[in-house]
Amino acid sequence: MTTDLEGLFHEAGCVGSVHAVRLSDGAEAGHDPDRPWVLASVVKVPIALEFYARADSGALDPSATVTLTPGHGTPGPVGTSQFRDPAVVSLRDLSFLMLTISDNAATDAITTAVGVDAVNRRLHTVGCRDTLVTEDLRSMLDGVAHDLGHDTYDQLLAAQRGDLGPRAQAAATDQDRIDHCRALDPARTSRTTARDATRLLAAVCEGTAASPAACTALLDVMAQQVTRRLGSAVPDGGHLAAKSGSLFGRIRNEIAVVTDPDGETYAVAVLTRAHEPFRGATRINAAIAAAAATALDQFRRR
Repeated sequence: MTTDLEGLFHEAGCVGSVHAVRLSDGAEAGHDPDRPWVLASVVKVPIALEFYARADSGALDPSATVTLTPGHGTPGPVGTSQFRDPAVVSLRDLSFLMLTISDNAATDAITTAVGVDAVNRRLHTVGCRDTLVTEDLRSMLDGVAHDLGHDTYDQLLAAQRGDLGPRAQAAATDQDRIDHCRALDPARTSRTTARDATRLLAAVCEGTAASPAACTALLDVMAQQVTRRLGSAVPDGGHLAAKSGSLFGRIRNEIAVVTDPDGETYAVAVLTRAHEPFRGATRINAAIAAAAATALDQFRRR
């Protein structure tokens, strides 16, 4: 299967790792599962887990509100990151937006509420020793700007639009320079492995990653994610709870809990990096689903 999956990724225009676990007996399947990868928005799963754990324990009030002010939140293509007017939103609703539409501003509000250190402590407790959250999303994006010679990510976006002149635009959109940013280097940014991702999901399914109620809350919201890269890997009548992640046209990930119609449940993770940025997204998304289906079929044929 390793050779088949390696060829599948290559034909799609990327490299990737896959790991799948059948939760009933711990049987495993995959390809290159211990290779480190950039988390991208998959980071939102452990952040949300810590939020639901604290909310269930009473350490945090999920109905507490945050005021989001346009121009001061974390940039992102969807959700509250695009709001033009101030909004008062509860932490509970922000966590929903974080997981379902991958809202960046909502994510950083939740990260502020729980703290990066607490997220990493829980990951360590679960046994995810190859997973690390290094910073919030705003810091990651500003780090990209710094790596490209700008003070903030907003300034970088202005340069990329051409607002700062053609020379600044050329430098800000130089793909080689972007590829060397810390945010795209798993040794220097938030990272995981496919095996660690399934380890986390298995612990969530077992109700040991946090309280059973917190784990159930996380899976319930993950099941409502709008993006469904692994949808075609789920048989008719099955169930999917997933979180995707993308970054700068290079990184495309998805981790998920797949439940077959007969009740058999699997944790699966597919993590990829494109050979060329912003090209072949449809092929890579299809390869992610095909890789997951290939791994899961190893169990279904046994």
